[in-house]
Amino acid sequence: MDFKKLFSKKKLSDTVKENISAEVSREVMIAPSKTGNNLLKMAYIKVPSGARGAAHIHLGEEVVFTLKGEATLTADGKEYVLEEGTAFIIPPDVAHPVKITSNESWEAVAAYCDECPILKQARGKEGIDYPVDV
Repeated sequence: MDFKKLFSKKKLSDTVKENISAEVSREVMIAPSKTGNNLLKMAYIKVPSGARGAAHIHLGEEVVFTLKGEATLTADGKEYVLEEGTAFIIPPDVAHPVKITSNESWEAVAAYCDECPILKQARGKEGIDYPVDV
């Protein structure tokens, strides 16, 4: 499999907003459809205190690194606290809403592969646009 070499530097001001719910959105910095890279999508997330994100799933794994604040993510009936300086990995096809629990906004960086054609083909999900609300 041939991958094109692509070096790309993006600033937060170069992002494209992606809504997760009425209260929650992320700023997509890197994505195959936006920057022409092969696989990964990366976003900066800043959500106000008390906000809730809709339950949604991704095509592949998602890794979330919390920069500031605290949020509670619910997955498979369990709650996980996402706090400053921690990384959390979410398996594919696992619904995960989030609620901001700190008195300040929650800021994080997330990496995932919603647009990856290789993964879509391997999983038989070519016609599905991710993330999918559940």
